Amino acid sequence: MKLQSMVLSISLLIGGQVAQAATIDLSGHGFVTYGDGMSYSLPIIGQEIMAGPGQIDVYTKLGLGANGQVGNGTAGIDDAFDTPQANTIAGFRMSANNEPGSNGNTSAINGGWDRLASWDASLSALHSELNFAQHSMVFFFANNETGGEAEDNLAAWARIEVSRISSGEVLGRYELTNDPDHDGISGYGPPPFGGGIPLGNPLDFTSTGAAPVLADFIMSGGNVCINGFGMLVDCTSPDVVSDYEHNLGGDRAAYAIVFPELDALIAGLLANVGNLNDFALHVEYRLGCGPEGGFPTFTRGNKTICDPSYALNGGDEKVFIGTQNRSDVPPPPPSSSVPEPGVLALLGMGLLGMARLRARKV
Repeated sequence: MKLQSMVLSISLLIGGQVAQAATIDLSGHGFVTYGDGMSYSLPIIGQEIMAGPGQIDVYTKLGLGANGQVGNGTAGIDDAFDTPQANTIAGFRMSANNEPGSNGNTSAINGGWDRLASWDASLSALHSELNFAQHSMVFFFANNETGGEAEDNLAAWARIEVSRISSGEVLGRYELTNDPDHDGISGYGPPPFGGGIPLGNPLDFTSTGAAPVLADFIMSGGNVCINGFGMLVDCTSPDVVSDYEHNLGGDRAAYAIVFPELDALIAGLLANVGNLNDFALHVEYRLGCGPEGGFPTFTRGNKTICDPSYALNGGDEKVFIGTQNRSDVPPPPPSSSVPEPGVLALLGMGLLGMARLRARKV
């Protein structure tokens, strides 16, 4: 895969025309739950969401951000984060130093919607683009690592908060994490090998707001293989009948992730307050190895000491926002609903974190 300038952004994949159709329908598809997030594998469920700059522009006038920081162009919404060149760093972390510009930005210190070191937007600005009365948010991720058995995975973690602008009060906090017990050690465990809770209930997890540690990081990208009985198997097994690649490149999303509690909070604010003028959304995401410590090291053929199975080594990964119709959003599953692994494969599950079953897991 050709290396490209690495720009990770949050953009909007639905335009300013509020009557425009939602970008995806996830109803009836299986998923895997990571903390508060429900992850859907787009290759397995057979849906394609294009992620190239021109392709995303089909849906929106707001910039994706490619080969340099691009403005989103709507007042009340941060520009895209501009991440460093691939193969020169172990990972990406948001900070005050790489904070993007904002259109209509006012500092949160002075009662505004924008924070340092996160991607931010006023909910009223997002509502003008997404129409929360009809739609809920879907976060898409395009994985673009260098390829090869040891390098097409990527460690990832994310947290979303909703705050009241006038007071700074946090109304909701939602985390994409591989450590539901908050013990910094266990991760989810099987099935399948640290890969989340199949069809799990996101209501069972509550973020503490603590900084992430190694156990929180999820593994993204690579192949997932299934045998003739619908069971997950090692991709080197002779029993493989279906091989789903999730390292799809920078022009196609591999995963769709939804946060039902976030959607419910926004819908409640819109219904009970009547407008979203005093509320803001804040997103922090981390990719690859970083200062949390404990990431494996690897020195052969890699320009950083971070193991390439965890490092940011491909370039052109993207995070962006789309929508689904509220009428298509299913209710949360029963608490502790964990079906057998073979059932999951037949359902077409979400697989953020299950990439390459033989790889070492975070």
